Amino acid sequence: MAGSWTKRLLRVLASAPIVALVTVIAYGAHAKSFVAGFIYLFPIMLIAFGWGFIEASIASVLAVGCLDYFFTEPLFHFYMSDPQDWIALISFEAIVLVVSRLADRLKRHATEAGKQREQVEKLYLMSRDILLLNRRAAVGAELVRRIVEAFDLDAVSLWDAREARLDTAGTGFIPEDEVRAIYFHQRHGDEAVNSRFKRVLLVGSRAIGAIGLAGASDRPFIDAHTADAIASLAALALERSHSFKAESEAEASRQSEQLRSAVLDGLAHAFKTPLATIQGASSGLLEIGPLGPVQNELVTLINQEALRLSDLTTQALRTAKIDGDQLTANKEEVRVQPLLEDISEQCSHHLSRHQLHLRSEISNKSIWVDGRLLKLALLELVDNASKYADPQAPITLRASLTGADVTFSVRNEGSYIAPEERLRIFRRFYRSPGSQYRAPGTGIGLSFVKQFAEAHSGNVWVESDCESGTIFFLTLSACRQGDSD
Repeated sequence: MAGSWTKRLLRVLASAPIVALVTVIAYGAHAKSFVAGFIYLFPIMLIAFGWGFIEASIASVLAVGCLDYFFTEPLFHFYMSDPQDWIALISFEAIVLVVSRLADRLKRHATEAGKQREQVEKLYLMSRDILLLNRRAAVGAELVRRIVEAFDLDAVSLWDAREARLDTAGTGFIPEDEVRAIYFHQRHGDEAVNSRFKRVLLVGSRAIGAIGLAGASDRPFIDAHTADAIASLAALALERSHSFKAESEAEASRQSEQLRSAVLDGLAHAFKTPLATIQGASSGLLEIGPLGPVQNELVTLINQEALRLSDLTTQALRTAKIDGDQLTANKEEVRVQPLLEDISEQCSHHLSRHQLHLRSEISNKSIWVDGRLLKLALLELVDNASKYADPQAPITLRASLTGADVTFSVRNEGSYIAPEERLRIFRRFYRSPGSQYRAPGTGIGLSFVKQFAEAHSGNVWVESDCESGTIFFLTLSACRQGDSD
C-alpha cells in the first residue's frame, strides 16, 4: 500500500513539468485562451489514461491556474476582469474532470477485462490439462501442482473425501483440519483481502471433497468467480478419476469373481467324492459290526462329521454360486428363539476357543424371512467373528426389536476394522490388507450377508472400536412379525 502511494506522489510531481512544458509551448505560440485550453486538454487526457483520475485532476487544476495567469486578462495575475473568462475556466475544469473520470473508468474496465481474459485462458489450459491427467494414478497431487503453476498461487490444498486423502502444493501452508472442515461443514469461505478462498467440491448436489486456495499479496490474485471455476474443474477431475477407478475395479472384480467361482465350484465338487466315500465306509462299518463301544463311538463320530462336512461343502458351493440377481428369498414364518438355539448348537462344534452368548429380546416372536438363508447369514457372521476375535474371547449373538425392524448383531472382542475398510469388506472376494495372515477365507461370506439383507430390503453394516471390539449388524426391514401362540 505504501509503495502505491509513493508511486502516485511521484506521478503528481511529474505532472507539474508536463503542464509547464505545455504552457511554454502555448505561450510561445501566442495562443489564445480558447486554443490554449485545447492544448492543455490533450496531455491531461494522456495522464488520465496512463496514470489515473487523481493525477489528471491535479494536472487540470495546475492547467486552470496557468490559463488564468498566462492567457486571460489581465495577464500575469490570478484575476480575471471578464466574467465570461470565469465561466470558460470553470467549464474547462468541469469538462476535464468528467473526461478524466471517464478515461479512468475505461482504463479500469480494460484492466479488468485483461485480467479476466488471462484467467479464462488459464482456466482453459487447466481444463485441457485435466483431460491429459493419468487416470490410473491418484490425480490429486498432479491437480494441485497444475493449479499452483497456472494461477501463481502460494498454496493449494485438496481434500478427496472418497479416498480420505489430502494433497497440497505450493510454498505456503493451509492446515489439513481447515480444509477438511470445509467439506464437513459444507460451507464456502472468502477472504479476498488475504487472497484466500475455500470451496466445497460438488458434483450436482453431492459433495465429494474440498479445496483451499491461497494467493500472495504481492502478486495479482484470483477472484471469487475464478475460485468457483477452479473448484468446478477440480470436482470434475476427481469425479472422472473416481469413475475410471470404479470401472476398473468392477472389471477386475468381475474377472476375479469368474475365476474364483470356477475354482470354488471345482473344489466343492472335488470334495464331494471323498466325503461320499468316507460316509459310505463309515456306514458300512456300522452295518457290518459287531464293533466295540469305543470303535462304535469313533465310527459314529466319523459318520456324523462326514455328514456335517458334506453339508458345509454344499453351503460353500451354494454361496459361491449366489449372485445378486440370482438370490431369491422364499419367505416363511421363522421363530427367533429356536433359530438362535439351532445356530448355537451347530457352532458349538467349531467354536471350541470361544463361548457363544445368546441375547434375544424377541424370543417369543416370529419373523417372516427365508429361514435357510437367514441361518446361513448368521452362521457366516459368527464364523467371521470367531476368526478375528482374541483367543478365548466370547462372541455375542443378539436379536432385538426396534419399531418394525428386527436387528441381529454379532459382537467379538479383539478385532478392529478401519473406517475406510468398513464398506469394502462387503464386496465379493474382498479381503482387508493383512487379513489373509490372520485367518483363512475366500471373501464371499460377508458379500453373501449383504446380498441376503438386500433381498429382504434390509441393511448390514459394521461398527468397530479398538477398545470395545467389532459389531456386525443385520437389520431386516421388510419382515412380518407376530406373536407365537
